[in-house]
Amino acid sequence: MKKLIFIPFILLLLLTGCLGEKNPPFVEIKIDGKAGEQGWYVSDVKFSMVAYDNESGVKELKYRINGEQWRDYVGIPYVISQDGYYMIEYVSVDGNNNEARGSITIKIDKTKPNIAFENFEEGYIYFRGKKILTPRIPHDTMIIGDYKIVVSSNDSTSGVKKVEFYMGENMALEKYESPYEWEISRGIGVYNITATAYDNAGNKNEITVEEVQLINII
Repeated sequence: MKKLIFIPFILLLLLTGCLGEKNPPFVEIKIDGKAGEQGWYVSDVKFSMVAYDNESGVKELKYRINGEQWRDYVGIPYVISQDGYYMIEYVSVDGNNNEARGSITIKIDKTKPNIAFENFEEGYIYFRGKKILTPRIPHDTMIIGDYKIVVSSNDSTSGVKKVEFYMGENMALEKYESPYEWEISRGIGVYNITATAYDNAGNKNEITVEEVQLINII
């Protein structure tokens, strides 16, 4: 009778020792930043994480950014302040050497896109496509007849999404790819001429030539 009790007890000890804990730690990631568009952040980003293991406990928690050297995570949020793409890898090991690995990608673009008029500036008459220095008249900038306004725009991080052209408060044209050109072929009055560029993260930048006298009724 003692033998029958003793043998199952030994087998249970052996089985428990062989199996042990097999569950890896659970890693919780927190990202804190101002969200833009298309998965981009438009501010500094704070990255923090915590690992849990209720069985053997967490032995280590490490991370690395863009393939650099692994670092111990000590509970202080890591702040990313530069524009760019960041691949963050992490690994957590528990007391039984079970591992939990993973990665996340953070995209940051805090910078407005560049935009400039290529062939349009204050203080000139644009007469049927020709640029002429204007005398001092009530409105220094004039467009007489048809005129094509050309804008250049670029964004080195998320890229340019679109450029909008405005005559006063009204949007006249929306362009999603270059060349960013607007043909003014009809109108009369005094308007602010504005071009606004948007990048894929949601940042925008605009340029304006104010009080442009427009004369084109043919």
